[in-house]
Amino acid sequence: MQLLYPLEFRNSLEVKLDSAHLGGEHHDEWCDIYKLDDLSQLDQLNLLISLGDFFKFMPVLSSTPKGHIKKDILKHEIKDSVTFFGGSFFPFHPGHMACLELCPEENIVIVPDCNPHKELKEKMNPYDDFMHLCLTLKDTPYSVYPGFFGRNKPNPTSNWLPKVKIAQKNFLMGDDSFMNILKWHEPEVLLNALTKIYVAPRDFETNDYGPQIEKVKAINPKLEIIILPDHPYRSLSSSKIRARQD
Repeated sequence: MQLLYPLEFRNSLEVKLDSAHLGGEHHDEWCDIYKLDDLSQLDQLNLLISLGDFFKFMPVLSSTPKGHIKKDILKHEIKDSVTFFGGSFFPFHPGHMACLELCPEENIVIVPDCNPHKELKEKMNPYDDFMHLCLTLKDTPYSVYPGFFGRNKPNPTSNWLPKVKIAQKNFLMGDDSFMNILKWHEPEVLLNALTKIYVAPRDFETNDYGPQIEKVKAINPKLEIIILPDHPYRSLSSSKIRARQD
């Protein structure tokens, strides 16, 4: 099975296949995105980037797609405020869900991304991984942005978040990320683009946050930093789960 370029979509949501390479049980040149199989890695990456174009408030667009995105991916229209939750999420685990459920914001967008320090292995199926994440979150209010996972290159948050076309931009993160945020690429640019940071407990205790909060607010005094309640899954991590599976 191969995709036809330039990529075309219709309805909610089918993609056009290359009719010269249908084969197998697929005789229709249009295929539901949940039923795609045996795609090359390049097709998978390009498809993820193109699906990301349906998130019109995001800054990186490669096309203006036709059709309607499945609500499993973009749950509803987002206009005035958005809260991003970034990470690998492979696998997605109860700790991630606990963070999401603790955050009071309505428009939360999960942003899975590749590890910028590792090459994407040939045996990996990024599109399958992404769709599995969407199915896991199907009955939740959380949207899942596919565009960056398809790019497989270093993608500092400060490069894209300030360009998001929504006035109020928030970030949900674990306390390990918050305590290291000043080491991120261009932290001043990132922090000055944010309205709120929601911090989920993970590796630190509440009384550890004070000095870091002061340093962060010295960069952006208007930034709200909200420490979320504790949860029982704070010790879980995707990397530890993957290590046990290897």
